[in-house]
Amino acid sequence: MTRLRSPRPTLSAREHEILGQLARGLGNREITRALFISEAAVKTRLGRIYGKLGVETRSGAVAVAKERRLLP
Repeated sequence: MTRLRSPRPTLSAREHEILGQLARGLGNREITRALFISEAAVKTRLGRIYGKLGVETRSGAVAVAKERRLLP
C-alpha cells in the first residue's frame, strides 16, 4: 500500500552509493575501486537500479534519480 502512495523506488544503501558514484561520472572499474566491491557486483546492482528506476542507461538513471531527489 505504501508503495502505491509513493512512486519513489526503494534503493538499498549500496545502490544509493553506486548511484552517487554514477552521478560523479565514474565508470564501473572506478566504482569497484571506490567501494571495494567486484565489477560483477557493480554490474548486478546497476541492473537492479535500472529496473527500479525504469531506465536503460547510466545517464537515464542519474537523471531520474535527480528528478526524484534520490541523490543529495
